[in-house]
Amino acid sequence: MQPHVIIAGYGQGFGQALVKRFKQNQYHVTTIARSQGDIQADLTDPAQTQQAIAQAISQYGAPSIVIHNVATLIRGPFLELDANDFEQAWSTIVLSAVNVSQAVIPAMLANQSGCIILSGATASTRGSANFAPFASAKFALRGLAQSLAREYQSQGLHIIHPILDGIIWSDLSQSRFPTLKQENCLQCDDLAERYWELAHQAPSSWTHELDIRPQSESF
Repeated sequence: MQPHVIIAGYGQGFGQALVKRFKQNQYHVTTIARSQGDIQADLTDPAQTQQAIAQAISQYGAPSIVIHNVATLIRGPFLELDANDFEQAWSTIVLSAVNVSQAVIPAMLANQSGCIILSGATASTRGSANFAPFASAKFALRGLAQSLAREYQSQGLHIIHPILDGIIWSDLSQSRFPTLKQENCLQCDDLAERYWELAHQAPSSWTHELDIRPQSESF
C-alpha cells in the first residue's frame, strides 16, 4: 500500500503544490475541505471530521503525514468586531486542528509513528493592530502544537508548527492585495518542498518550529 498523506483544509495554490510534491514520491494524497477536495467536510464539526478521516483511513490506511492548513483571515478595528468574529476565527483555525488531530492520532499511535504539521503564520507570534481575531486564534494553534508535541513526541509522533511569515502567492492573495508583487511572496512549490523536508526528518534531529519567509520580508 502506498504511504498516505492527508491534507486538511485543501485549497488551490499551496494545496495543489503539496499534492504534486507528495505524489512525486508515490504517496497517496487525500484532500479534505468544506467545498472542494477528495472528501468534503466541515472540519469545525467533530462528527464530520471523524467521518471524513475514518473514510480516508479505511480506503488508504493510516496516514503517515497530516497537514493542517485550515484558516480564515478575520480582521478589523477591535471595537468594530464582535464575539462572533472571534468565535469564527477560533473554530476555523483551532477547533478544526483539534478535531483533525483527535481523528488521526489513534491510528498514528497504533503504528508508533506519524507526522502532523499545523501551519502557523506571522500572527502566531506577533499580534498586529486590527488582527485581533486572527492573531488570538493563531497564538492558540501554536500552543496546541506545543502541547501535542510534548505529549506525543516520546510515542513516535512528530508535531511541527511552521510559521509562514509572509503572504503565499495565489489567486486569492492577488485579489485580496491588488498591489502585491510575486517576488515578495512565498512561492507554493518552494513552500511545498520545505514541508516535504520537515515531514521526512530523522528522529535524531526533529524540528518542532521554524519560521519560513521570503528574502524580501522584514522581521
